[in-house]
Amino acid sequence: MKFIVYCLLLLGAANIAWADAQIRFKDAEGNVNTMQTNGSMVRINGGPTPGYLLLNGATGEFFIVNPERNEIIKVAPDELAGMTEVGDLNMGLKTRGGREKVAGYTTGRYDLLVNGSLCGTLYGSSELIQNSDLQQMLVAMRGMHKLGRAMVAGLGKPLSECQRAESRLADLADSSGFVLRFVDDQGQQRFEVISLETDAVVDEAAYELPQGMPIVDMSEKMQQLGKQGRQMQEQMTDMNALMQQIEENGGQMTEEMQQQMQEMMQQMQQMQQPQ
Repeated sequence: MKFIVYCLLLLGAANIAWADAQIRFKDAEGNVNTMQTNGSMVRINGGPTPGYLLLNGATGEFFIVNPERNEIIKVAPDELAGMTEVGDLNMGLKTRGGREKVAGYTTGRYDLLVNGSLCGTLYGSSELIQNSDLQQMLVAMRGMHKLGRAMVAGLGKPLSECQRAESRLADLADSSGFVLRFVDDQGQQRFEVISLETDAVVDEAAYELPQGMPIVDMSEKMQQLGKQGRQMQEQMTDMNALMQQIEENGGQMTEEMQQQMQEMMQQMQQMQQPQ
């Protein structure tokens, strides 16, 4: 899961009505992604799915645009509120000094402790946290993180405590400031903001939903993901049983085993196709 949504915090620094704000950031794989806002809409290029994400600041609605699957997933505010979390986390920060500049802003350095264990180090700007527009962006970021956790859970892939905490750094913003960089407990840099413009020029069409692409409600999509996750688990159970049979047969596949293997592979490929 790529945690690009942390950079939304910086969008609060842009108060110029006639210009867009644009952020460039580097993710854990070294890819450089961008985010733009015109003051009412936010567009994020990159993330856990192909395509991009649009946020309507006025209504609180999220739209995940996926051209590969030819669909738009709509997430209403009440759907976000109804998404349950699994397990509690005792999150805290330990000050480690700082004064290092990230994207031109002086940061403080903090260790992230989760249930008493070190999960990484974050760099936050106390200067940016003073911006009056920040609170709306914090709400947006928390919602997007919650959405991401729900989608992963729908696929039956539990997150570790550190991964869950990494997606909740916005909850610590009052103490840490705007998070501009995060390094995990293994020393891997998960993300870093590399530039922020407040006078960018972005085509207004970038904030519009594609015409003719069907819109699917998030509740319906979550049901699809849950069904797909259960089917994948069943397929893996059947595959393990078949591999055991092959091993017991001296590593040789009978004609019936070959047919079973072919059918399983076809079913797995079908589950990965657009719905």
